[in-house]
Amino acid sequence: MTPEIKESGFVLSFKDIFTDYPTFMNQTRDPIYRAILLAFDALKEKEKVAVNISATVDDTEFESELEFTKANLDILTDVINPYFEKIEDYETCVEVMKVLSDLQKN
Repeated sequence: MTPEIKESGFVLSFKDIFTDYPTFMNQTRDPIYRAILLAFDALKEKEKVAVNISATVDDTEFESELEFTKANLDILTDVINPYFEKIEDYETCVEVMKVLSDLQKN
């Protein structure tokens, strides 16, 4: 799933209905983490970027906004990169480290 691009950031709208939150996270982690990576990449041009997520879990609709700034770079090293290492997506790991390096220079 490719996030929709908005002025303030990225939007992910999941149309599936998930039975519970663990199922939701297991099935959506990859597109959410990829959207977060895009958000950090966008921080090269902006002060803050949001990822908005909407879904239905256990018959309850929810929306969540995750806002990122350069102060949150530890998310790339502590959460995002380890996930892509675990699934052996090393090409994305390289991209994560490039984004991190670029942001640390600014």
